[in-house]
Amino acid sequence: MSIIMRHYLLIILILISFSCHSQTLVSNRDKIETAKKELTAAMTNFSNCIVAADLDNCMLDLIKNADNEYKKYVIGGLLYNIDKDKSFQLHKEAYLSKPDELAFHLEYAIELHRKGEFEEAAKLYEKYSKEKSEDFRINVWLADCYINTGDIHKSIANWTKSDHAKHHTSIDYAINTIYGDTDQIKTRNNYRKEIEKGNKTLFYSLIFLDMNWKLDWWNTILNKDFLKEDGQLLKSKVEKDTIDYNTIQTYIKIKNLSKSNNSGDSIKSLLINNKMILGSNPLPTNGQIASDLLRICFMNQLISEKEFYDIRGQELLKLAEATKDRELLNIYAYLQATVNGKVDASIDKLGWTEFKDERFAISYFIGKGDKNRFNDKELAQALRDFPNSSKLYWVKVNCAKIENIELRPYLIELIKREFKTLGSDPNHYSYPLKSYFGYLVSEK
Repeated sequence: MSIIMRHYLLIILILISFSCHSQTLVSNRDKIETAKKELTAAMTNFSNCIVAADLDNCMLDLIKNADNEYKKYVIGGLLYNIDKDKSFQLHKEAYLSKPDELAFHLEYAIELHRKGEFEEAAKLYEKYSKEKSEDFRINVWLADCYINTGDIHKSIANWTKSDHAKHHTSIDYAINTIYGDTDQIKTRNNYRKEIEKGNKTLFYSLIFLDMNWKLDWWNTILNKDFLKEDGQLLKSKVEKDTIDYNTIQTYIKIKNLSKSNNSGDSIKSLLINNKMILGSNPLPTNGQIASDLLRICFMNQLISEKEFYDIRGQELLKLAEATKDRELLNIYAYLQATVNGKVDASIDKLGWTEFKDERFAISYFIGKGDKNRFNDKELAQALRDFPNSSKLYWVKVNCAKIENIELRPYLIELIKREFKTLGSDPNHYSYPLKSYFGYLVSEK
């Protein structure tokens, strides 16, 4: 073969390769809508199934209907906040079947991102952004991907493009899309399985979950369908004259009343009649329910934080230690901080080291104030215990600044953690993340 011919073939191969990699994405919304219509009955059955039946069996029945790539895409979306593995597999199969489908392309990028495959996710996001440059969420997601792959310049550029001042609420939700909780339905299913095996103490956690169902990092609802079904399970498994049954039913009534105005007297009557909390009546042994009921009592001024702490604080602490219930210990710490202005270091250390709760570790190091040091062995241990804690890592970054240690590498690590939790802000807003990027720019 002549040199000219080889050169000609090489050019052809390069052009073919370029054409394949630059293929334009297309949108077939009509086919997606058709798939949704064809799956209406299956998705309705699934929604009804997970209320009372085993989740794994419900998912198997649903996935049987995924007989083409568009149905896989739709079912994958339904399972996105229920089962990460099944959602990923369905979206991957849809993408591999039609990689030029715009919706498949984006969803698979999101799935890769959620799995921590930042480099591959970034490639897909970049291609998608050429078709949908107005979708500022892509800039948020690319900022996270690039901070994790080490391309800091691109991370900063994409964060800037997302325009936090204009889109801050949507940015919060975009981050939640990647890192939000996805285990609630599985957790509920596991509670019900264990209850069926005889572990009736899990009814407390089950009912609390139903009545405080998280939609995202900011919103909770009462899940009426789950509560109705789990209430029936409670009636079938627990005798009505027991303390557990009475406590749970009283909690349900009070929780519902608390959503109404001027309900304080009714709540007080329920607590007195059912011999709970007020006066010297016992606390629920479940920390989640005890904490919620006490919050309602304080909010309705049925008892003051100071009065409860002074009279029953030690009782609460002993109950927390006896049950190893982190929520009970957290109530005690809250009351101590409210009454005394701070939490004792010994309580924070107890909650961190024995109860394994990040909140106490954060409180412990914030309480240390100017005694914190960059190379503090305790801080290093806390970061090993809670590796994704942006609040704890902020303590390290602050020490670096005070001690004139180069900030840039530690700001980068802080931003990685903040993306995963938005944990620096008590309300899970992205304003601290914006500030951290601002500091990173200034440290160039």
